[in-house]
Amino acid sequence: MKKILIIIIFLPLFTACANKDNAESRKLVIKEVMDLATKYASEKFYEPIITTEVGGTVSIVDKKIDFISADRRPLKYKITPANITLGMINDDPVQDAIITITSSKGDFELTPEHLIIVSSDGKLMLNRVMEEEMTVLGIKDQVITAEVRSHSRNTPLRDCDACKEVVNFAFKSGELVRKE
Repeated sequence: MKKILIIIIFLPLFTACANKDNAESRKLVIKEVMDLATKYASEKFYEPIITTEVGGTVSIVDKKIDFISADRRPLKYKITPANITLGMINDDPVQDAIITITSSKGDFELTPEHLIIVSSDGKLMLNRVMEEEMTVLGIKDQVITAEVRSHSRNTPLRDCDACKEVVNFAFKSGELVRKE
């Protein structure tokens, strides 16, 4: 009877500690992914201005004004922590990530960039960047599930149900391969 009572008292304590450690490691991975994505996007500008909002969303624009080009619409990148999908992408047991970065030129949305970030030697590294009209739905058992659109985000057919397809991808030898 005493053993059962001890188990009942200490079991919630052990599970609470395990959940806290898991949440802390998730926060660290998300921070590292956001840092990698911010570095990637800011390297596209001559003099980047990086602004972080309250929710963690990062906006990046260029400070330099282009007087040569007739196009006065500035390029802007937006990196949101909500666009991070965590899971096992490659063969190792360490968690990897995919983050979707949106960009716009004025009011015109450009094709989103999906950064595939895999762990290597205990550190997350950018492996590949994909420009694709898709939304990553999840990662499970080394399979990336995404909803792929056949039209741009700037067309009236953007949310056409017949124009979307759910596709599974696998990460083989550093390449993202469509699974049939």
